[in-house]
Amino acid sequence: MTPQEARIAQRLAAIAAARPITLAPATASAASGRREPRRAVYRHGRLVVAGGVEVDCIIVDVSDNGARVQLPGATGLPEFVLLKTVVTGSVKRARVVWRSDSAAGLSFRVEQNLAFAKRAIAPRPKPAPEPQPVNPDTE
Repeated sequence: MTPQEARIAQRLAAIAAARPITLAPATASAASGRREPRRAVYRHGRLVVAGGVEVDCIIVDVSDNGARVQLPGATGLPEFVLLKTVVTGSVKRARVVWRSDSAAGLSFRVEQNLAFAKRAIAPRPKPAPEPQPVNPDTE
């Protein structure tokens, strides 16, 4: 038996001899400070920031009150964003409550302000150019 095969056999024996672990059901815990349990979803999402710019993200988990998203450069997110779930098309207004290099925690805002939020971060239309005066001598 080669050294690699011996290591694999030793690891398999250790796994077979190990006691199974039991996990508690997902509940809101006092340690996490959450009122609602999180559900792992791993969905494609987009964060819409000021000016209508959309940033791709992964929605890692959600609860009724918020979500955790992964994206590079999360430390640069503004305080308020829109979270769009690509698969379902749902849009939620959210406040960024914490940030790290690669993730952010969102707290969902009141849905009645959604129309206002969409207008507030929508790209602004460019003003129409001024009409040029017509010179009657050149016509």
